[in-house]
Amino acid sequence: MMHRQVRPLVVLIAVISAALPAQSRRSAGALEDTVRPGIARPLPARDTTARLLYSGLPYGSQRYFSPVTVLLNKGFDHFQARNASREVWRFPYRNAMQHAVFDALLRPRAAIEYYPGARTWWRTEVLPLSLKPSDARWAVNYTEHLLAGGLTYRMLGEWYAEHDVPWPRAFAAATTFAAGMMNEAAEFPTAERAASSSVADLYVFDIGGILLFNWNPLVRLFAGRLQAADWSNQATFTMPDGDLRNTGQYYILKVPLPAQRWRVFLRGGMGVQGGLTRRLDHDLSLSTALGLDTEVRNVDPVTRDESIRLKLGGGVYLDRRNSLLASLTVGPTVQRVTLNVYPGVLPGALRDVGVWGAATRDGRAVFGLVHGRALGLGVGYSSRP
Repeated sequence: MMHRQVRPLVVLIAVISAALPAQSRRSAGALEDTVRPGIARPLPARDTTARLLYSGLPYGSQRYFSPVTVLLNKGFDHFQARNASREVWRFPYRNAMQHAVFDALLRPRAAIEYYPGARTWWRTEVLPLSLKPSDARWAVNYTEHLLAGGLTYRMLGEWYAEHDVPWPRAFAAATTFAAGMMNEAAEFPTAERAASSSVADLYVFDIGGILLFNWNPLVRLFAGRLQAADWSNQATFTMPDGDLRNTGQYYILKVPLPAQRWRVFLRGGMGVQGGLTRRLDHDLSLSTALGLDTEVRNVDPVTRDESIRLKLGGGVYLDRRNSLLASLTVGPTVQRVTLNVYPGVLPGALRDVGVWGAATRDGRAVFGLVHGRALGLGVGYSSRP
């Protein structure tokens, strides 16, 4: 089944390569020394905003990335689960923020002691001491909140600096933490009390990621040797249902192999995928991956304990200089098959427009348009099931 879904994207390789405007290719060439995958630009001694993760490329996921896209994709990441509501305009923000978020921030001890107790909380949420899949919630905390959150924070800081925003890292920290708070609210919309997992997410791992990724040697490792990048979806408000669709914060790593044209490809988000990346030419790379993605997420109404159900998923990803141009994914989320083509790929007047389309599990056909000059905001259409 997968090879039938892959064919459309493979055909797009030649089209996308030719469609990139000449000006975009010249701009990318001018940045060659600073953004070539695997080579991190040295930081000047007093430069705290040098670009390592955000290279300012005029195409792909780099063109799409902005504080707005972080708030939508990280904040509403849960909306892609099959059993989640996507009614962004009718979401119970007041209740979720008060009981799921502020209770966790203001009364963390009460949330931990209610369930599961301090000892179990440290063992399952914070320290990697429990290896049972049902109890090893620390694994998601380290990957999604510490690593992904830290990468997002640092990349946002570089975005703010590039756009001449004062105190870029302060704004980046505020934006990243606000998205983390919204993420907790989206996961517990009808909460009556805070979950202990929210205490770990917000206080330990979200803040920890922000602090950790101020360490430049670590950022150089991820930006250079591991080619870390934000390859999030193109979140879009759809009509006539008024939903927020195609959300999802995803990051990737490309681990070096002895063969120069090949790397191990890892994609993290609501699940994990692994595969291989092959460099097609000096700039263009193609990645294929399989793994387990989250189908549904359930919360115990009494204990607030979380559980997820994973199923097989995969995708094909085309990037130029580590900026994602297009992706075709198949998985158990609400969008069964999704094609994303990012801004800077289509020619002419559509240069700054990104497009996506998907077939959903409930029989809908949905699609959307985002605009790079509108900070990635987009509108779309959802058919009736």
